[in-house]
Amino acid sequence: MSCALPREGGGLVLACGAGFATLEADGSFSLIAEVEVDAPASFLNDGRCDALGRFWAGSVGIAADGNAAAGSGGLHRLDADGSLSTVLDGLSLANGMDWSPDGRTFYLIDSLSGGIDAFDFDLEEGRLSGRRRVVELGLRSGEGFADGMCVDADGCLWTAIWGTGEVRRYTPDGALERTLALPVSQPTSCAFAGAALDVLVITSAWHRLDEGQRAAQPHAGAIFCARPGVSGLPGHRFAATG
Repeated sequence: MSCALPREGGGLVLACGAGFATLEADGSFSLIAEVEVDAPASFLNDGRCDALGRFWAGSVGIAADGNAAAGSGGLHRLDADGSLSTVLDGLSLANGMDWSPDGRTFYLIDSLSGGIDAFDFDLEEGRLSGRRRVVELGLRSGEGFADGMCVDADGCLWTAIWGTGEVRRYTPDGALERTLALPVSQPTSCAFAGAALDVLVITSAWHRLDEGQRAAQPHAGAIFCARPGVSGLPGHRFAATG
């Protein structure tokens, strides 16, 4: 399972494997729709619901060597009635996504591209346009990449930088505003939680770390919390109730 979001009426909607599914409180599981990706294997990765309750998730195609197959992924939208659309194709490693506080700008990370892109967002139509680069990470190849992300109430972008042990906050115009250093090299995502949405929760991994690296990073794979002095935005539920 790559992503789970709450559903109106109870239960969860999942982006899991190469499809979308529901999980009820009694443990029953139902597949809603499958995504076709032109690669030997694929999976759905990060996802989020928009203000009308549609579920957006990115797909990643996996090549025979086990790495992401360049250009084989996409961005997909599951509507409340179960219909599935591919909104954007040609992605390589679709990861974090979120909207600006006014909902007019959609941000997306294609990790292998080296930065974060923004789109004009039409909420009623569920359509993207005007793609442009807003954040350049400034990392050399192999140093790290942007993974999961979220937007705070000020409109700034928080993103976990896999490989560097950092979570970075960027302004909407792409300026690096601050960096949080972690005792692990593989932060994976971040989200605001708590009653006031003022706690930044950060997940991490220990993917392919050898024994020595694991010993040097005993907290790899742990979940961290920080109070950065800003608050996040409330999330949206998947609109389907049945």
